[in-house]
Amino acid sequence: MEIAKLHRATENRGFTLIELMITVAIVGILGAVAYPAYTSQIAKGRRAECRGGLMQAMQQQERYYTQYNAYAAFTASSSAVIRKFSGDNAANSACINFSAVACGAGLAECVKMEGQMRVANDPAGITHLSLTSGGAKDCQLSGGKTDKSACWP
Repeated sequence: MEIAKLHRATENRGFTLIELMITVAIVGILGAVAYPAYTSQIAKGRRAECRGGLMQAMQQQERYYTQYNAYAAFTASSSAVIRKFSGDNAANSACINFSAVACGAGLAECVKMEGQMRVANDPAGITHLSLTSGGAKDCQLSGGKTDKSACWP
């Protein structure tokens, strides 16, 4: 009879405090490793969306050029026929305030499209991306430095 009672007592045993603490420590370590990787991938996705939006806007500029023999100039605050953000709508876009300015001799020859990253705390410090009709790509980092390799593959 005593052996049956002893056997039942060991069957109902739960986790010990040490086991729970080890589990919490492992989850904490995994979280500490995973979170920076996650934020880095999110930032890469935002940069890719911005690049895609700028390229779409440049394609619109090329279509405009074939119709009017000049590129369309606009700023972030002016109205334009060219798209001014990267996503489906301006509120959810990673890249906003697109503008187009003349590069070189004027809008009849070259246009430079620029976009501003919405998230100011990008891990790479990217604030603006740019693309010219001649294919030159660049990006501006916080502090005024420029580095094409930081955002254009």
